[in-house]
Amino acid sequence: MSLNVNNAGKLLLLSGLMLAFLGLGQVLGQETPAAAEADSSGLPEEGFVGDGDSDIDYDALIKELYGKEEKPALAADSVETTTSKRRKPRQAVQGPAPGMFPRSALNGSHLAFNASSPFLVADPLMSWYSYIDAGLTIKLPFEVYVESIPLYLLFEVSTFSFENSYPEGGQFKGLAYIMQASTIGDNSGAAIGFGLWDGIMGSMLELNYRFRPTNNTFFRLGTRGVLVTEVYPLDAAWWIELRLSTGFEF
Repeated sequence: MSLNVNNAGKLLLLSGLMLAFLGLGQVLGQETPAAAEADSSGLPEEGFVGDGDSDIDYDALIKELYGKEEKPALAADSVETTTSKRRKPRQAVQGPAPGMFPRSALNGSHLAFNASSPFLVADPLMSWYSYIDAGLTIKLPFEVYVESIPLYLLFEVSTFSFENSYPEGGQFKGLAYIMQASTIGDNSGAAIGFGLWDGIMGSMLELNYRFRPTNNTFFRLGTRGVLVTEVYPLDAAWWIELRLSTGFEF
């Protein structure tokens, strides 16, 4: 009886061990869900798996992420165009017009016809009559620079006339020959000169304003102060005259 009990116990123990081995085999043979998903994808993990010969188009990926390369170039061109429009070079101040004959030896010169009349005189000339005078001015095609300022040379021949009425008769009239140095801007100018008024030394200072009907013609309105060292029977005398000029440039 005892032999049968021992045999039955051994049989039960052997059966339990066999069941345990069968269950362990089934557990090991089953796949986890994560492993199944990895096997179903069939793609290597980017950045970690691969032998470097994959078919991934990195250029297309970069264009997707950052856009096309033409956009920054267009933006740079537009910035450069805007900057060039804003930074226009300053134009130099123009003096006399280029002239009608740019290749001529007279290029840079002009010829002007003048009319003038005194409107303010010194006290000794208060009793003297004055008249309307005429003149001719030639601008020479030469320039002299003084501290980077261009001075233009002009020569003028004009009439002047004063006649005394009280307390004693007399007259002071004739031709004036004046050499001038002038600065000429866009619309204004100034001139200083020395010369002879009927053989008597004198000097003048003029300020004028100029405007142009055409490129090579001009009208000029100005005032001139004249100082003469001697007016018979007076001593030195001065007067200020109003001047109107018109001319054209060669």
